[in-house]
Amino acid sequence: MVVLRRRGDAAYVIAVVSGAHFVSHIFLLAFPPLFPLLAREFGLSTARLGLLITAMYVPTLLFQLPVGDLIDRIGARRVLASGIAVTALGIALAGLAPNYPVLLACAFLSGMGQTVFHPADYALLSTVTEASTEGTAFSIHTFGGYAGFAAAPVVVGGVALAIGWEIALIAVGLIGAGYAVVVHLTVEAVHTRTIRARRPDEPGSSPDASESVRETIGALLTFARRSKMLLVFSFYLVTMMAFVGFQSFTTVLAVETYGFDESTANSLLTAHLTATAIGVLVGGPLADRLPVREILVAMLLSAALSVWALVITGVSSLLLAGALLSIVGLLLGVSLPSRDKFANVVADRGAAGKSFGFFFTGLSLGAVVSPVFLGAVIDRSSPSVAFLFVGGFLIVAVVVVVAAHVTGIGHPVQESTRNDD
Repeated sequence: MVVLRRRGDAAYVIAVVSGAHFVSHIFLLAFPPLFPLLAREFGLSTARLGLLITAMYVPTLLFQLPVGDLIDRIGARRVLASGIAVTALGIALAGLAPNYPVLLACAFLSGMGQTVFHPADYALLSTVTEASTEGTAFSIHTFGGYAGFAAAPVVVGGVALAIGWEIALIAVGLIGAGYAVVVHLTVEAVHTRTIRARRPDEPGSSPDASESVRETIGALLTFARRSKMLLVFSFYLVTMMAFVGFQSFTTVLAVETYGFDESTANSLLTAHLTATAIGVLVGGPLADRLPVREILVAMLLSAALSVWALVITGVSSLLLAGALLSIVGLLLGVSLPSRDKFANVVADRGAAGKSFGFFFTGLSLGAVVSPVFLGAVIDRSSPSVAFLFVGGFLIVAVVVVVAAHVTGIGHPVQESTRNDD
């Protein structure tokens, strides 16, 4: 009975954290389905539209490391609900924005709330999962995020086309605020009971007030000087540049290059992101059974070639465009649990918050750079050229994984050592 309750508590924590990831990703993709509408409303170039996405990721780039340290000090569950509330507030206020500067400020505010998600989520998951089920737990969590991405074009785009983009943003903001209340009221007691039953002395489950700010900064600088940490950081950076390229500009590619209408463009984006979410569910068990390096190389290389095929063939058929975008989404989705398990092998025990904060700072840097860079490429050249770059980012990610293999990072021996700790 005790074992069943413990498993139920762990499953509840995984479900709530994955739900938070779902909500977080709806907010991250709230603006791209509205790009054609916002461009007309405020007279915006593609680069300025991309800057909205950059504004959401800048706070994560700047503050994710300090947030990771805060989580290691006071516990992830105390931080998660507040992050959901802040990011929801930013999106809801964006629905009231009278001009582009205010819209940009609201995107930045929403990004402030986003800073907590990855360090908090992975710190919580690491305390309630066994090494043998990490891949599956990470896949459920990542599936939640990509289900949110897939839902965003349908929910935000659909409501916007029906009754206005302002109402769409306000509505999803209010939904997020409601979920923040659920997390605040339920997750703390269940999580505390779980870690006391399984690992009462789990690092990070209680605050460590003795660590000074100077020591924390020193530890983070040490991360930046270690080759294994930098390789994972670089991997997250270039893969995120590709992922954000798809999320931000698939609708632009569909409308400007292939001549589809806005509703069809959002449907193509939904197909891509739904396939990504399905791929995540497939990739979780694979990451528990197969070497993650081989999975990453096979999936990312295949995805890069598929992206280039999408551009070079000059797709005119809706069916073919949907098929290629879905294939790319599936391949990328399968890679994601392996990405997170690869990072978890490298992360320092007892400093999961700071380690994942460092890794996801690379992710955030990629998300900051990619929309502005690709938006400028589209303005000066075309969406097709921008997507050639997206395929190139995935090739660079493959090179990073191969470099990690050559240097012994993420080797199965390391995984065994890590799991025995």
